[in-house]
Amino acid sequence: GEIVLGSAQRALATAAPAGPAFEGSQIRCGMRATTGAIEGVTLTDRVELQVIGGDVPPEGICGSGLVDAVAQMLLAGLLDHSGRMKSAEDVPHHPLRDRLIDVDGVRAFLLADGVYLTQRDIRELQFAKGSIATGIKVLMDILGVTADDLDEVLLGGSFGSYLNPESAKIIGLVPPVDVDKIIAVGNSAGEGAKIALLSYRERQVAFELPSRIEYVELSGRSDFNDSFVAVLGFPQLEKV
Repeated sequence: GEIVLGSAQRALATAAPAGPAFEGSQIRCGMRATTGAIEGVTLTDRVELQVIGGDVPPEGICGSGLVDAVAQMLLAGLLDHSGRMKSAEDVPHHPLRDRLIDVDGVRAFLLADGVYLTQRDIRELQFAKGSIATGIKVLMDILGVTADDLDEVLLGGSFGSYLNPESAKIIGLVPPVDVDKIIAVGNSAGEGAKIALLSYRERQVAFELPSRIEYVELSGRSDFNDSFVAVLGFPQLEKV
């Protein structure tokens, strides 16, 4: 995951090794964002799913659905702050307790027939979001800024376009800013390439960017591991 933080005065960039979990890989029922993939999840006293392709049966879960499902399980009290999934015995009166099952000795949550989220899947998501969150934290620490100083959080790429901003905030993937500051900007790399090709002035700006942006190598930083461990858990939910 590529991360840029800056203002008119100074800009930093880094790349965090997030792994393939956000693409549905290494997830037990994970799949690409194509027909049949669960891309959105809402948990109340029942499970509501948004499936790519409309009126088709769910076949698996893609990255945006994974983030949504975990965020909803946190809100529903089915996951704790550490990422531990609760068992049916832990929540005897919960309306979704029957969805908490065991698959090959591993705790899981049943989303649909044949599609479930396991404890290991949640750990994979934690490692991925922990890497991104650490990269963001390192850049913020270097610039000496807090979440209150951020004017916008821009999510680029196709994954960012379909990611629920509220869910991203709940799991700690992005800093704790107001949701209306989290903006999906689509294929920003492609748009930037088109702008550079069509405008001589913008192309000159693009040529100048490398001299203005400072690259931060995360692997060489002594504070990366401590920061990574600190953000592996999920943020404490605000009491209403």
